[in-house]
Amino acid sequence: MSNLNNLVKAPVKAPVKGHDTIWIASFDIGYVNFAFYIQEIDQNKLSTIKNIKKEERYNEDSTPTTEMSKILNDIYKNGKTIIYKNSNISNNCINGKQLDVETFYNMFDLLDKYSDFWDKCCFFIVEKQMDFGKMKRNPKALKLGHYCQSYFVFRYGRFKQVIEFPAYHKTQVLGCKKIKGKKYKNGKHKWIAINKPDRKKWSIIKATEILDIRKEKIIINSITTKAKKDDISDCICQLESFKYLYYISKEI
Repeated sequence: MSNLNNLVKAPVKAPVKGHDTIWIASFDIGYVNFAFYIQEIDQNKLSTIKNIKKEERYNEDSTPTTEMSKILNDIYKNGKTIIYKNSNISNNCINGKQLDVETFYNMFDLLDKYSDFWDKCCFFIVEKQMDFGKMKRNPKALKLGHYCQSYFVFRYGRFKQVIEFPAYHKTQVLGCKKIKGKKYKNGKHKWIAINKPDRKKWSIIKATEILDIRKEKIIINSITTKAKKDDISDCICQLESFKYLYYISKEI
């Protein structure tokens, strides 16, 4: 967490569900890079943002229209970073086809360490690994994600919302640009999603843009100086896309 350690040693007063201000936790699942990010939002102000028709939201290349960009920027402004961390939970684990059970213990130990923060959160957004189409299935990450969800379900029961959140929402909602492909007979073009390495680069750029809009320069400097930047960036982008789908379009 770099130089943010001094900012988060003493958690601030807990926001209460039903009040204007709440905390949301976002998780990017991995056993070498297990990342989380907590943000504070004003949910009442967020709910006042007006949506636009579907056909007015995105350009042909999937980038946001001018009006949609204004909506997304208003969403980005409504937020403040509380804490984030990227951890290796594969220590003392045997690397094989199956996840070593020690990985789960390491994850639970890490989550227990930040229990004071979880107590203050109303939502836990856990990335759902893509296991369809041309994407290579990652059974280890799938299982780890389910255990992460179970941790919060068992801890809080029905009092807090644990949401498995498909990874593709990030690029679709925030408007990751697609590549123009072949031209069809009707004159329209096929649009192709960018590959995984390029999505990682996009995520870093988008997360930096979001933090810059909120003038969180310390967070930007901390993230951009790390060797592995995309995991925390994914957490940030995931949380912003959740805010749109939950509070604005009300699709989840």
